[in-house]
Amino acid sequence: MQNDSSSIRHRGKAAAQQMDGLDAETSTPTAIDTPLDTPRTNSPLNLSIQAALEARIIYPPKRIKRRRWFISGIAIGVITALSAILYVNPTQNTHINRMQEILGDFDVSALLPDSLLSDEFVHDMTKLLALDKQSGPIRLTGEFEPAMTLEKEGLRKKHNVVLVPGIISSGLESWSTANCSRPYFRQRLWGTSTMFKAILLDKECWVQHIMLDKRTGLDPHGIKLRAAQGLDAADYFITGYWIWGKAIENLAVLGYDSNDMTLASYDWRVSYYDLERRDQYFSRLQSRIELAQRTGAKTVLVTHSMGSQVVQYFMKWVESPRGGRGGPQWVDTHIEAVINLAGSPLGVPKTLASLLSGEQRETVQPLASYLLDHFMNRKELARIFRSWTGLAALLPKGGSAVWGDLSGAPDDPVSNHTDVSSQTADSNVHSDVSFGGQIRFDSDGLGNQTMDGALQLLFDALDADEQRLMHRDYSFGVFRTQSEMDAHKDDHRVWTNPLQHQLPNAPNMSIYCLYGHGAATERAYYYTFDNSSDAPSLKIDRTPRPLRNVDIGIVNGEGDGTVPLLSLGYMCADAWRKPLYNPHGVRVVTREFVHNPLAVFKDIRGGADAADHINILGNHDVTADVLRVVAGHGQDVNDRFTSNIREYAARINIP
Repeated sequence: MQNDSSSIRHRGKAAAQQMDGLDAETSTPTAIDTPLDTPRTNSPLNLSIQAALEARIIYPPKRIKRRRWFISGIAIGVITALSAILYVNPTQNTHINRMQEILGDFDVSALLPDSLLSDEFVHDMTKLLALDKQSGPIRLTGEFEPAMTLEKEGLRKKHNVVLVPGIISSGLESWSTANCSRPYFRQRLWGTSTMFKAILLDKECWVQHIMLDKRTGLDPHGIKLRAAQGLDAADYFITGYWIWGKAIENLAVLGYDSNDMTLASYDWRVSYYDLERRDQYFSRLQSRIELAQRTGAKTVLVTHSMGSQVVQYFMKWVESPRGGRGGPQWVDTHIEAVINLAGSPLGVPKTLASLLSGEQRETVQPLASYLLDHFMNRKELARIFRSWTGLAALLPKGGSAVWGDLSGAPDDPVSNHTDVSSQTADSNVHSDVSFGGQIRFDSDGLGNQTMDGALQLLFDALDADEQRLMHRDYSFGVFRTQSEMDAHKDDHRVWTNPLQHQLPNAPNMSIYCLYGHGAATERAYYYTFDNSSDAPSLKIDRTPRPLRNVDIGIVNGEGDGTVPLLSLGYMCADAWRKPLYNPHGVRVVTREFVHNPLAVFKDIRGGADAADHINILGNHDVTADVLRVVAGHGQDVNDRFTSNIREYAARINIP
C-alpha cells in the first residue's frame, strides 16, 4: 500500500512538471481557433459597453430581505417534498426524520416575509406542479428496480465500475483548522444540511470557503475544501434527494460492492488542469483502474453531465507523455466502455449567463434556484462563479459553426431559419425566435451576438487574472484537419474540447451516450444594461415578450432541462462517427429517451420515465441499459433516436 501511494505521488508530481512545461511552451498556439486566445480588453464591443454605461444614471441598489426569503422558501420546499414523498413513496420515510435537521434550529413562522408570492415564484411553482403528460401505465421510481427483474433474467456483474459525477454533485468538506473553519472541520460545506445552516447563519464564512483564489485558481490562504470520498460522496445531495443513490442500489443487486464499484468524486470548482496539479486526481484514477484490472476485468466508466468531460480529458491525459504516460494502447487495454448519462461534451449556454451576469435559472430545480437567487445578489454570485475555474469547462464549444449565426442555428425549428439581426418583440408576435443570436439586445446600442461574440463579451467582462486562467485552461474552437489535431495533441487545453481532439486508439472500447430530451432548455438570452452600481454591468432582460419560445428573457430550446440537444447529441450522433474525430473506429451508440414525468404529487422526482438532467439517473430504461453494459451485454444496447438530432447535425458544416 505504501508503494502504491508513493507511485501515485511520483506520477502526479511528474505529470504536474510536464504540464507546467507545456504551459510555458504552448501558452499561445495560434492554430487554436477560439475567440479567447487573444485578450482584447479594448475591443470595440467592450468600449461600446463602457460608453453606454457612462451615459446612464446609476441608481442605488434595492435592499431585499434575502435571508427571510431563503428561510421561508426552504420551509415551503421541504413541506412540499415531504408531502409528495409520503403520498407516493412510503419506502422513503426513513429519510424524513433526518431531514428535520435542516429546519431544527429555526422558527420559520417568525421569518416569513410579508409578500410571499412574487410573479416569478408563482410562475416556477406552476411549472413544478403541472399535471403529468404521461400516458399508459404509471411507473414510480421504485427501489432496486429494474435490477431485480434483470437479475432474474441472468444478469450478473462482470466489469469493474467507476462512477464519475457531474458538477456540484460531489460533496465538499472542510479540512481547514483556523478561524471560522473550526466548527466545520470535516463537515460538508457543499451538500448536506450543514451547507444550508452555514449559508443561513454564517454566510461570510461559507463564501470564504466556497470561493477559490482568483489569482491562482486554488485554495485561498488558510482555507482547504476537498471532495468527500467514497460512494456516499455523491449518492445523495441532501438527505432524501438522491443523485447516484438509485444507480448504486441497482448495481448492488447484480453483486457489486465497494471492492469493484467506486465513485471518483472530485472538486468540481477546480479546472481539470489543477485537479491533477493539486489533488493528483487523474493519477489516482489511473492507478485505481490499473489495480482493478488485476481481477482480470476491464473497467466501465459511468459518467453524468460534466463527468463526461472529465473522462474525455482523462483519456487524453493518460495517453500523453505529458500526462499519465500510459501510451496509445492504455485506454484499449483497460477500459471496456464509457457510458455518458446526460453528457455535456459541447458545453451549456446557461454557464455563459452564470459567468457573465451571475444569473441562473435552473429548470430542473426551479424552487432551489429561486431561493438562491433571492438570498445572494448577482454581484455575489458572479464573484463566486468566476472564481470557480472548473465552471468555465462548461462554456459552449464550437462557436458559430455549432451554435449558429445571425442567419439561423442548426437546431432552429424547421420553419424558423430567418434573419434574427432585426428581430424584436414587436416584429415577431407569437412566433419563435432563432437561436443563432446567443445574446440579444433590444436597445442599448449593442447588436445581437453570436456564440463567438457572446464569449468575447464574457471575456471582456473578466478581470486580468480571470482572463489569464481561462486562457491557460481552455480552448473553444474547432479543428478541421489532421495536421491541427497532430500539432496540439499534447496541449491540455484541447482535451476539454471534443472538436479539437480525437477519440483514443481503442477499437475494442464502446462509448454510449444516453440522454433525455423534450424539456424546455435554456438556449439563448435577451440582455440589457444594469442600472445598479453594485452588480455586473449586464443582466438578463426579463421584459415580457409575446414570443412562444421566450420566457422572461430566456430563449428556450430542446434538451433535458439543463443541456441543449446539440450538446447532448451532436458528437455522439454525428461527429464521433467521422474519421477526423474517431480515426480508430471506437463504437459509438446513441440512446435517446423522451422526458415523460409524472405530476409532482404522484412522484416528486418525476417517476421512472423522467429523463431530465438529474432525474435521468433514476430512469428505469436508462438504468437497464447501464446494467446490461456493466454485465457484459453491451452488444444488446444499440442506437435509438427519438429526436431531430440527426437533422440538426446535418446542418452543421464540420467535416
